[in-house]
Amino acid sequence: MLIVRIAVARPLAQSFFYRVKEEWRDRAVRGNWVSVPFGRSQVRGVILSTVPVEEARKEWPDLDKLKEVSELGELEQALPPAILELCEWASRYYVTPLGEILGAAVPPSTLGLKNKKREPRELKHDSAPPEIKTLTDEQKLAVESIRQAIQENPSAPPVFLLKGVTGSGKTEVYLELAREMLAQGKGVLFLVPEIALTNQLVTRVERGLGEKVAEWHSGLSDGKRRDVSAYLRSGKLRVVIGARSALFAPVKDLGLLIVDEEHDATFKQEDRVRYQARDLSIVRGKIEKIPVLLGSATPSLESLERVREGKYRFLELKNRFSHQGLPDLEMVSLREEPLIEGIQAMIAEKTLERIRETIARGEQVMVFLNRRGFAPFLLCESCGEVENCPNCSISLTFHMKPRSLKCHLCGYKALPPDECPKCQSIEIRPQGAGTESLEEELPKLLPDVVIDRLDRDVVTSQSRLDEILGNFRSGKTQLLIGTQMLVKGHDFPNVTLVVVLFADSLFRFPDFRANERAYQTLLQVIGRSGRGDKKGVALIQTYEPEHPIFEVLQGIVSEEDFIEHEREQRQELGYSPFGRMARVRVDGKRKDETLRLAEDLADTLRGWILRNETEFCEILGPSDSFIERVNDLYRFDLLIKSQKAVALQKCISVARDWATRKETEILLDVDPYGMS
Repeated sequence: MLIVRIAVARPLAQSFFYRVKEEWRDRAVRGNWVSVPFGRSQVRGVILSTVPVEEARKEWPDLDKLKEVSELGELEQALPPAILELCEWASRYYVTPLGEILGAAVPPSTLGLKNKKREPRELKHDSAPPEIKTLTDEQKLAVESIRQAIQENPSAPPVFLLKGVTGSGKTEVYLELAREMLAQGKGVLFLVPEIALTNQLVTRVERGLGEKVAEWHSGLSDGKRRDVSAYLRSGKLRVVIGARSALFAPVKDLGLLIVDEEHDATFKQEDRVRYQARDLSIVRGKIEKIPVLLGSATPSLESLERVREGKYRFLELKNRFSHQGLPDLEMVSLREEPLIEGIQAMIAEKTLERIRETIARGEQVMVFLNRRGFAPFLLCESCGEVENCPNCSISLTFHMKPRSLKCHLCGYKALPPDECPKCQSIEIRPQGAGTESLEEELPKLLPDVVIDRLDRDVVTSQSRLDEILGNFRSGKTQLLIGTQMLVKGHDFPNVTLVVVLFADSLFRFPDFRANERAYQTLLQVIGRSGRGDKKGVALIQTYEPEHPIFEVLQGIVSEEDFIEHEREQRQELGYSPFGRMARVRVDGKRKDETLRLAEDLADTLRGWILRNETEFCEILGPSDSFIERVNDLYRFDLLIKSQKAVALQKCISVARDWATRKETEILLDVDPYGMS
């Protein structure tokens, strides 16, 4: 009798025994996928180990009643040992069932389980000699430093942090190192923060390396994902570029892992399995004994602290590839400058004049507003009533095309009312501005300018994204409006002016990372200007021009002093990177009942801390979540703070046990990136 231990793709902490048919014995290896009967259904799982009969009998005395594996994968479909080990590490660290981690890491589509035809299609690619650019002295020094460090310790190469100002040519450093790895017969994995970046980077990397590059992200079709997975396992493809899920791509003989824009918040998965792709990249590098290169113009405080501790090697590119240097920065005070009247958005007359001058010179403009929709809410000017989401504790965003009110949290939609439901007044007006209202109103101020918009409301497909970016790159579009999608990694040489319409919205959050994230975003926005042969300008509108972030951007306060101030604050409060945290969320339909449950959980955790006499954990809360109600569920948060990862994990396990006893679900988020 052949018995295997299996992790099933369900949120269950334990593993399960199953029998395997004798004729499948050779394929019953660690990491191979299976389909097994589970309750009344068939579920997918992964073999963790074969189990001696006597050992299995201790846990399951009547082995004859064990169910059999229904289906077993081919050997070439087995999960590579390094990825299975990575998933097991993530399961322990994030206190998440291994089956859930494996389900996220190896979705059925990668194995061809969602297609009748499981065999991959023929790979077609016309190879061409790589286009190699001459490196600057700074770039050469960075490459040589990395090369030398790898040679000094090939069995345990270090993690590198490459800080490079926007436009300094970090990608050329990546490409030079990637070419060396490919020459040695090894594979390369690039992680980028947004799906929007993968397509343009794929083209650039294919030209730079002279070979086919795979994409890996949630937007791929099932068939494409199956093909890419098979090509990577076989070695037909050796380079993959993708968003956070590409971390688990089965690249054969992986030799280099690159995380571009390592500071970006989107590397943190915010639903289901809440892992941090950047952090797991470091773990995969250690497992596979390969170098990991983190790149950013604005490195995270976590990575900078690892440099300070001597755990990462620090490299820097201080100069732009363009001889024009960094763009000039102009501040526009919304308290003092006269504004354009009769439009939704707050646009200063000075700002509009700068836009007109730039376009008149045949140059291009980017306008950044971190808010979608036509307006943040509708207001009755007679009684002050605001249309709120019936399921969430936020106002409904007004959209003009199609005319609707939308909740960006739960997806609720409604038609805008013709009259106020409270006082029956017809004086209902949209308040504030979003990217949609900008797109409608800017043509009135700039009648001869071709304007387009880039946000999640208009980017409905990869082809639509390519069309918007292609039109702007070719010069067909002169002005591009956008949200966060606008500022990440795009390279448009003819953009000489970027405008931030309302910078204050970036740092007015109850989050200990608010200032750091605002600074990172603004520096990325500014960096889109002047990347070609012409000098760039960045114009920032704000009600608070004396804010410390703007002092850093203007050079009044050094970046080093800003970072040190943020560091000292976090160290004093025990926040990351000086302590570990986990958020535990309890939600329910009845507010009072949910609060009582959250208080009971807090008492349970504090009791456990007292009984174990551990000074390493502290419980804060419960308190209302930043957004109290979402999807008709009231939410209360507890924050577990700890100086030790092991103590934090034990405390989280106590919370999980409590949830099992109470027959309730809780949300656990280890190392939460956003406190809301």
